[in-house]
Amino acid sequence: MTPFVILIVLLSTFMHAGWNLLAHYDRSESLFYRRMLIFIIVVGFFPTLLSEIQTRSLPPLAWLCVLGSGFSAGLYLFFLAKAFESADFSVVYPVARSLPVIFIGIIDTWRGRPLTVWGWVGIGLVSLGCFLVPQRSLRAFSWRSYLTPTSLWMLLTALGTIGYTYLDKIAAEVVQQSPATAARYGYIYFAVSFIPYALFLRYSHLSKPQETTTRGGWKLAILGAILSFGAYWLILWAYQLSPYASYIVAFRQFSIVIGSAVALTYYKESGVAVRLSGALLITAGLICIAVLGR
Repeated sequence: MTPFVILIVLLSTFMHAGWNLLAHYDRSESLFYRRMLIFIIVVGFFPTLLSEIQTRSLPPLAWLCVLGSGFSAGLYLFFLAKAFESADFSVVYPVARSLPVIFIGIIDTWRGRPLTVWGWVGIGLVSLGCFLVPQRSLRAFSWRSYLTPTSLWMLLTALGTIGYTYLDKIAAEVVQQSPATAARYGYIYFAVSFIPYALFLRYSHLSKPQETTTRGGWKLAILGAILSFGAYWLILWAYQLSPYASYIVAFRQFSIVIGSAVALTYYKESGVAVRLSGALLITAGLICIAVLGR
């Protein structure tokens, strides 16, 4: 990846960790995500509609991709909210974000874009670091930390990530190459994701939280919407600039380092030593990818 692509992906990681931490603030993630999506849909509707009519920047294949991608993203948000409902931020966020890393590398290879040896080493280190994070202690390592009901929700969250990641990468290769096109595609992605998310909420107990139960209210949701849209807009732009989705996905995991550090400090979650070790492994993996994985 070029230095510019690395820069915009790293900027995206700070924004991504930021909106996830905001969502966890009230421990009412399902309501936060709903408000966040509503704000994006309302604010972006006319600018996206008018600019797409004028430019026609999305060919039919891109429309098919964004419909599938948006559906996957809606499931991702729903399952992420379910996972956060039953476990710490510094457990759910790293595992849910790490599982797709290796799978996206395999898909890149299958599509005729094999990674270098150092690229695989970097992805391996990132994945290992992510999987260490749920542990409470290095000396008391236990596989049971992963064999919990929450693990199912984290796995489904990861599958949603894999789905929208590769559909969006395919779309990025056929659309008009520009940040404006990435923004239009990103809006449609978020708008479509609201439909499956709202339907799943309606038929689950996650729809129970009331508007009056949250402290941050719409202010936090609006800030989260800005950060969420901005974060994924930068990733969609990066997909246009780099042939390797797997490297971009791996670099996005730096948000785990940021998010876990804040969660351990602000939310007073336990397991500082092992989670710091995981963060260092993630950082080492990212260095391998940036410096040697070309």
